[in-house]
Amino acid sequence: MQKITNISTPPWTRSEIIAHLDEFEVLYADRPIKDNQGGMKAPHMFAVWFIAKQLSPDFIVESGVWKGQSTWLLEKACPDAKLFSIDLNLGSRQYISHRAFYSDKDFVEQDWTDISDRSLVFFDDHQNAYKRLQQCNWFGFKHIIFEDNYPVTQGDCYSLKKAFSNAGFEPSYSGSKKPSNSITSRILKRLARLAGFHPITLTPQYEAVKIPPNDIDSKMLEKNLDVYYEFPPAFKTSKTRWGDDWDDATYPTPEPLIEQSDKSSHKLFVDEAISYTWICYAKLK
Repeated sequence: MQKITNISTPPWTRSEIIAHLDEFEVLYADRPIKDNQGGMKAPHMFAVWFIAKQLSPDFIVESGVWKGQSTWLLEKACPDAKLFSIDLNLGSRQYISHRAFYSDKDFVEQDWTDISDRSLVFFDDHQNAYKRLQQCNWFGFKHIIFEDNYPVTQGDCYSLKKAFSNAGFEPSYSGSKKPSNSITSRILKRLARLAGFHPITLTPQYEAVKIPPNDIDSKMLEKNLDVYYEFPPAFKTSKTRWGDDWDDATYPTPEPLIEQSDKSSHKLFVDEAISYTWICYAKLK
């Protein structure tokens, strides 16, 4: 298993990250959605806010809106940026921005002809991250954040962390539960299309596909990425969110930002530390 957590260096330092902890905690206390179950908590919200703030993009694509907490966060980080927010189901929003343009069509169905090199994409949609990078490369996006960067043995999608580990991806369903491609299933899909249901929910891209272990994906990532940076956890607990030991052999992780001795002064990050899942920043060459 490869233990890679960085390729090259991002345009910020560890000391700059730590210096922003207090500012973020004040901002987080004013968040519009206090219970963001199913969405980001403090460790990842801090990462997204800090990265976006440092990059200062002129245009941000948010793929995966959920309740809208990340939309609010990106507005706070980059008040002058245009915001394009995508979710196949926009019905769960509790915070709706008057500045953002919303779409229920997938990232690959949008017209990205006029984006600049400063544009940023934030993926929180549990899709194949390796494929998403290929799509970003085609459209011309250079700066990308992946929220769902799951380690080898966990998660519901093929992450960059899995790809770097040459581990492939095994969907959670068993062989008997694999999405059907029977005649009946195909007829139902065709009827759904005729009835006007959005076809993107029926494409293979939105089905969990098994990816065999391989070393090609990691080689191609190293070839095409200028920067790969796993944002450190603010605080590291003894157990992961899945209840097993958070050790470096199974879960290689950057050094946490907050030492055990300082945890009393950053209670927020301690309380929500278990929600960390190796969020990362990637920059394409």
